[in-house]
Amino acid sequence: MSPRHSRMLLTVIQIMRKARGYTRANLVLGYAVAAAAALSLPNPFVMQFEGNHDSNVGLDQVEKTHTTVTDVIVDKQQKLKKKKLKEMAEVSRAKFSNLSSDALTVAYVLQCFELSGSPVEFCNENLMHLKTLEEMSKLRKQLLELVFNQSTIGALNEEFSWPHGTMKDTEHAWRVSSDKHPLLLNEEELLGQAICAGWADRVAKRTRAISVSSEGDRKAEAARYQACMVKETVFLHRWSSVSNSAPEFLVYSELLHTKRFSAPLLDPKPYYEPLADQVFCWVISTFGPHLWQLPLHSVPISDNVQRVSVFAYALLEGQLLPCLGSVRKYMSAPPASILRPEALGQKRVGNLPSKLKSRPRTIDCCSMLREAWKENPRELHAEILDWFQESFHKQFEVLWSQMHLEVLLDPQERFPKKKRGKRKSKQVL
Repeated sequence: MSPRHSRMLLTVIQIMRKARGYTRANLVLGYAVAAAAALSLPNPFVMQFEGNHDSNVGLDQVEKTHTTVTDVIVDKQQKLKKKKLKEMAEVSRAKFSNLSSDALTVAYVLQCFELSGSPVEFCNENLMHLKTLEEMSKLRKQLLELVFNQSTIGALNEEFSWPHGTMKDTEHAWRVSSDKHPLLLNEEELLGQAICAGWADRVAKRTRAISVSSEGDRKAEAARYQACMVKETVFLHRWSSVSNSAPEFLVYSELLHTKRFSAPLLDPKPYYEPLADQVFCWVISTFGPHLWQLPLHSVPISDNVQRVSVFAYALLEGQLLPCLGSVRKYMSAPPASILRPEALGQKRVGNLPSKLKSRPRTIDCCSMLREAWKENPRELHAEILDWFQESFHKQFEVLWSQMHLEVLLDPQERFPKKKRGKRKSKQVL
């Protein structure tokens, strides 16, 4: 058992030794052990519905074997399914939530899991990770055995022996079913003190001031905290059971560094990666509590509007189809102008991104462009033609045919590596 968890459980025993004759003592110990197990493993709640997930997992194979009409239906079904699962996850969290502690929330989940007739069905209905709860249940039983084994070692441990009954008594109290959180307010406060004893170096105080290191987080809606072990401002996760109350002080078990990148940069310009068939942007990444700046890092673009604009720019630039790169000098404006928000009022700048987004499935990669041209070979013809000078319009049909040929090629065929000449080796004497 780790020192933190040991300190937590021993603190509960010390406090409860003073409460002679307390009839609910074994339930308190049962929850303390369950909370210790909960603090040892990942959160069992399903978390994959967080954030903006614009791509739908598993649709690649569907695209290859079904018509576009079917693709649209499947896409809508996937979105509806995801929305329903997200709603189920929110209901599940509200059902088990303990407003005073995430650890006690998970402890209650564990109790309901062990008392359920079918653990698999319980996890499916409440969107829980079965493997995590199974491991947590095993750990809870092991920790309970350790608590009572150390109580019988000798007189030296009398201070930490449990005076309210046997392990069976604690297990019996734990296995009493309840439709709501069975702990009383004073019992929750007692367990909160014990958790604080084990994680005394992980206390955070709520703050409403904006620190220098968190100026980029001014728009964050989550409650701000200053943790005692780090200098940067930290935020209370929106899935936390205490997120609504946001107490003045709290104890945390871990810090998740979820925001380490700046907003997308326009310099260096975003780009299209043929092998990944995605558009990427450059961001500034930071490390550590002092937010040391690291070398620029590229990440896929998640924002729908920005992703389409960058794809339109990459298409005109020739990053997608090489033949377009060879005729950039005949364009009426540089492709990079499509990245400037102030230029969206121009007809040619606004029309191409709008057309890319007008389809049921947005054109933001080469595979989607290939599918669009398979359905309608004249798709985007007017919008791309509008980018060229009138003197080039007579030659555009030749370019258009070349674009249709190149879109069918693999990335390696569209962008073959240049062969380097062999260097003559010099003999060193």
